[in-house]
Amino acid sequence: MSQPKWTILLQQEKCPLGSLVEIGEIHASRGGMVRFRRLQRYAFVLILRGEGHYDDELGRSRSLTAGDWILVLPEFGHCYTPWKRGGWDELYVMFEGPVFEVWKSSGLLSPSHLTGHLLSHQDWLREFRESVLDPASGSLEKLCAFQGLLGQAIQGSNPGLMETTDRPGWFAEACRLLSQPHAKPRDVATRLGLSYESFRRRFRQLAGVAPQKFHLSQMLNSAARLLDSTDLKSAEIARTLGFCDEAYFSRSFKKEKGRSPRTYRRNQSGT
Repeated sequence: MSQPKWTILLQQEKCPLGSLVEIGEIHASRGGMVRFRRLQRYAFVLILRGEGHYDDELGRSRSLTAGDWILVLPEFGHCYTPWKRGGWDELYVMFEGPVFEVWKSSGLLSPSHLTGHLLSHQDWLREFRESVLDPASGSLEKLCAFQGLLGQAIQGSNPGLMETTDRPGWFAEACRLLSQPHAKPRDVATRLGLSYESFRRRFRQLAGVAPQKFHLSQMLNSAARLLDSTDLKSAEIARTLGFCDEAYFSRSFKKEKGRSPRTYRRNQSGT
């Protein structure tokens, strides 16, 4: 089994708007977090590999996998830990400052949305490395770049959080419809009164992925939750969520989550 490795990538990037206190990566983390831990500042954690679990002082609990993120609020009791077999890899950002208090007062840093999922976390990570970790950029540039990526993560997982001209009302409804089993993008376009090509193009502009890929990702997240919380067999889960057969479901799940449904469930149970 790999030994845990902790790498600090950036520390104490300060400007008048706020501070990126520390950015780092932990590989093969084995957990051991106190329940419930409380930090004195904000933190954003992105799971890069592996699976685990999240709990907080409000009684919320959910499984975690690659592409999922966690938002930590100051003095808010929380606990997240990988399943012991193999651990996980994570990127973390600790941050603070007056600009983030504005985010908090606007409801963007809120206990109502402390976890979420990045549909294309590799693309997000690439942009993070190229902007926030760019050694040629100044502290203000890095802080602003991080704010943009943080907003992308939060709003991407909560499409109804803010209604703006860039996020029209039909988009939230499209996300809701595409999150249902057996949903078909063409049928969603018809229901919204849009031609399919127009719907596909406009949805991709707003979500960053095509409607079909969004739907598939939502179904695979639902599959992970069912594997974690029920005894349903893979074939039953595939049928429930609208996959054409178990083999396609298993291939899609492994491509998205990095492990087959059987291996994912075995690791969740710790056996």
